[in-house]
Amino acid sequence: MSGRCILHLRFVLPAAPGAELPERLRRLLEDFTPRVQLIEPDMAVLDLTGALLYWKRDARSVTELVQLWALAFFGLRSSAGVAPHRMLAAMACALTGPGRRTVIDDSPEAITAFLRRRPVLELPGVGAKAADTLTEYGLHSVGDVPQLTLQRLLGARAGRARHERARGPRHHDRRSHPGAGEHQCRDQLGAGPIGLWDL
Repeated sequence: MSGRCILHLRFVLPAAPGAELPERLRRLLEDFTPRVQLIEPDMAVLDLTGALLYWKRDARSVTELVQLWALAFFGLRSSAGVAPHRMLAAMACALTGPGRRTVIDDSPEAITAFLRRRPVLELPGVGAKAADTLTEYGLHSVGDVPQLTLQRLLGARAGRARHERARGPRHHDRRSHPGAGEHQCRDQLGAGPIGLWDL
């Protein structure tokens, strides 16, 4: 699918963490990958896509190592969610207790299995009002809600956006699209065909 591996971490900070802790923690995380973003003092997002090859480990092993280093160097326990995109990683992290990790594989089956059990309110971008609308129609979990139903109940644009945010961006190969090929058209005035590049 996307081929990406995103790690979302939530740290259990001490009562008075100190002003230098976020910077020191960021430097520690950058030892694993240069693609680190501290969202809040207690949350970080890491793109492990290239780091997996460097560390010669799978996503679960690298995540365990990151959590172990944070515990060893700073005494920080953390919850971790790993997924092919940020929203799923954040959802997985929110459901995971300190010292644990939830890893969602990069396959449609794994993503669907994870989302199937989640309440519709956890769907990114769905507020209380939209969740009430969905539950009135008997749609209680994300797995109950197909894209067309979301579009009909919430509107085409909003339904499609929420469905795509939950399942992650789809990267289609532009060359495989029927309209992406080279097209020829006849020159009505001249003798031969001209291509779109001539227009």
